[in-house]
Amino acid sequence: MEGYLVELALNEPKRWVDEAIAFCRATGKEIALAEFSNPQGRFANSEHYVYVLDTSGMMLAHPVNEGFVGKDFYRVQDPEGKSFGKEIVDTANKGSFGWVEYKWFDPVTKTAEPKTVYFEKFDNMIFCSGIYRGTPAFDSLEHAFAEAVVHETPPEKASAASTPALEKSRDEQAEEDQFEFVPDDAKRWVEKAIAFYRANGKGTALAESSSPRGLLFRDGQYVYVLDVNGTMLSHPVNTKYVGKDFYRIQDSDGKHFIKEIVDTANNRGSGWVVYKWFNPARRREQLKTVYFEKLDNMIFCSGVYEL
Repeated sequence: MEGYLVELALNEPKRWVDEAIAFCRATGKEIALAEFSNPQGRFANSEHYVYVLDTSGMMLAHPVNEGFVGKDFYRVQDPEGKSFGKEIVDTANKGSFGWVEYKWFDPVTKTAEPKTVYFEKFDNMIFCSGIYRGTPAFDSLEHAFAEAVVHETPPEKASAASTPALEKSRDEQAEEDQFEFVPDDAKRWVEKAIAFYRANGKGTALAESSSPRGLLFRDGQYVYVLDVNGTMLSHPVNTKYVGKDFYRIQDSDGKHFIKEIVDTANNRGSGWVVYKWFNPARRREQLKTVYFEKLDNMIFCSGVYEL
């Protein structure tokens, strides 16, 4: 059973890398790297995360330690002297993908733990994700296996339903369900943001709409602001998005939703759009209905996720 659980656990890093590469294809390198460095983003949780190297071993994105970004990891060693960065880079450059094992600091246990990492090269970047041995990730799989035996459920399905990226306690779910928004709330939040802008000016308004503790962010409801070309001017969930060109990004269904927002706002002044995006409160992708309105060469946007 232990070997089977290890095999199931190792599916998770590969899945995370596959999803990260798909996200990069849809959004482009700049936006993707901003998301990969976001500790509250879709590619980081308590058990898993994605980090990205260039083909020389330079760290391009890391959600747990932003200080790593820009540092040369080619010759870095684990506590036992293993040059795992060199192994990742050399193998990826020769064969595109592979696996490596090394010891690294686990942010959950706060100690150095054995870690198995899957890596894959795409567009001159190396996408990496791993799983620590002897951590809750393996414990959850063992529980899933036991449940599968008791209820005669295929272990793969039980495992997928209980992986840390999706698993939620009753208390967490109850807290998330406490606040429910409807599309009209999105319109009210845009109106609130525009009123704040009229009263305080552009600089203060953009600063406020970029703050996760500001007046324009509450219980998962927030405002983001674009210019008339699709460049992000403010975003409270991921400030690294600011200054990035979002015009041609796509959701997971291939929809160019920012292009639709910008083109409609420039032609009509306001409107609605529905697309798929990562909900940081529920830690999964959901349909999102967004109201947007143009004022003074800025497009104010706010949305609600489908319940």
